Amino acid sequence: MVVVGSTEWSGYLDAIDAALEQGMAAKEVVCSITTGFRVLPSLRNAPGLNPYHASVADVGYGFDAVRGTIARLRGGEAIPLVKEMLVLDLDTLRISEKQLSPNFEMVAQVAGPDTYYLIEQGQHLHRQIAKKINEAIGYGKALFGPEWNVILKRVQKVQAIPRL
Repeated sequence: MVVVGSTEWSGYLDAIDAALEQGMAAKEVVCSITTGFRVLPSLRNAPGLNPYHASVADVGYGFDAVRGTIARLRGGEAIPLVKEMLVLDLDTLRISEKQLSPNFEMVAQVAGPDTYYLIEQGQHLHRQIAKKINEAIGYGKALFGPEWNVILKRVQKVQAIPRL
């Protein structure tokens, strides 16, 4: 197991942060696309548009949560349950990403030929976001080793509490 504060720990945090920074760039473009959907008459009232926009926002909040925790650690803050925070944030980010595609597909069903390019770009960006989230989770798993699954089981109880 890697010791909190060690050089190896810092290396893993750097890798997680870098992956999420790239995912965040793709998320920003997706956010612009969802905003663009709202101004297109054919998509403005599309089923799934509001949950899609909300799931994009959830992904953004997830990126901010993980990157904020990393920034706090780099700033020297001692955070109780830091491992649990990172596992919870990374896994919650994974869950938020899973909500993108089904909501997007509902919007895509009513898209016309004039918006296909937006749909294709959105699908491409979703794959990029998922890839970067999975990459960051992979670094988290490598950092914690078998402890990842133990921590995940504990934090899943918190994840099960519905958000209001």
